[in-house]
Amino acid sequence: MAQAPKIVFGAAGVAAFSSEQLSEIFDILDKHNVKEIDTARIYGPSEGVLANAGAPKRFTIDTKAVGFAPGSMTKQGIIESIETSFNELKVDQVDIFYLHSPDPNTPIEETLAGLQEVYAAGKFKRFGISNFRPADVQKIYDIQAAAKSVLPSVFQGNYSAVSRHIESDLFPLLRKLKISFYAYSPIAGGFLVKDAKSLREQQVGGRWGKDSPIGDMYSKMYTKDSMLNALDEWEAIAKDADIPKASLAYRWIAYHSALKAAEGDAIIIGASRPSQVEDTCSYIEQGPLDAKIAERASALWKNIEKDAPIDNWNSHASLKE
Repeated sequence: MAQAPKIVFGAAGVAAFSSEQLSEIFDILDKHNVKEIDTARIYGPSEGVLANAGAPKRFTIDTKAVGFAPGSMTKQGIIESIETSFNELKVDQVDIFYLHSPDPNTPIEETLAGLQEVYAAGKFKRFGISNFRPADVQKIYDIQAAAKSVLPSVFQGNYSAVSRHIESDLFPLLRKLKISFYAYSPIAGGFLVKDAKSLREQQVGGRWGKDSPIGDMYSKMYTKDSMLNALDEWEAIAKDADIPKASLAYRWIAYHSALKAAEGDAIIIGASRPSQVEDTCSYIEQGPLDAKIAERASALWKNIEKDAPIDNWNSHASLKE
């Protein structure tokens, strides 16, 4: 059986869990040989919750500088961000330290100067970037290479069966530069497990509720007519395969996408309850989809390409500035 990319647990929502639930999640991750947890400065109390639950003693931790806020990624901003993360996580080093998003108000050279300073101090092992477009990835790489500074080795980006623009422009560059890809939103923020009728009628709650910032973002990114029509077909494909829609999504990205385990790629999974972590890991362990089912799932892209989002920054946050 083809080897799936490794699984990383995304900790954006861990503050909603009780200590007992977090302990259960950690045990499930151990059971499925998941060794890495992804967090960020902007994920509310996530870093502190992880520390209090003992996560840094059991797992490799990755975090991100403050992002999605113009002017936040100055040299001093980078230095202060990682120090705040360390205070919250109660660690003195992380594995991957990401630039979470572009900062249109700060020259990238200044941002990288701050990043290099904290790298030289031994505060992180690998340099990651997230939500940047290909030209910016190349620019960052070139600046770092010319200065003989730490090179980016991981890119974290939005990727799913309904968000595939990066296959044609970003992936070829990452492969050339030997940069691994970590996929966030492999179920499109939950879109691929939603009911299209409920979305059309705006009868959804939780983080998709129209009154929440996250719900507003996902609604604008995913609820165009072509996307909802694709969701109808997605549900039909899952029904024909006799598998849950989530299984279709996770197995597609694990075995039928551009991700490659040999390149160090990963799938970042989230959950609203411990049982979802177990389900997701088990889905991926079931292996590739039937060839005809995978072909139908992949074919949806041609009908939605013009409307599909790129990522949470380029398709939403940056447009609000």
